[in-house]
Amino acid sequence: MTRSQLITKVAGDTGFSANEVETVMDGIFDTIGETLKQGEKVTIAGFGRFEMRQRRTKSFTNPKTKVASQLEPTAIPGFKASGRLKEKVGK
Repeated sequence: MTRSQLITKVAGDTGFSANEVETVMDGIFDTIGETLKQGEKVTIAGFGRFEMRQRRTKSFTNPKTKVASQLEPTAIPGFKASGRLKEKVGK
């Protein structure tokens, strides 16, 4: 499902206009991003938890040049689904 399909679906299910749904979605996503940027976690009960995860140094070889290099450690956003969400999707 794409972003626009999600907006259309939520608008149809809730009776809100697509513009209203898009505004709320943008606000939610921006808030989650800003919170993660500050190093905090975002937990949505019954859905899951967003958090920053540390990625260790990673070695790789460029297949064209055969030169070995390393990626520096970095932080990446991650998501862990709640038990209720896992039950809902059957996994």
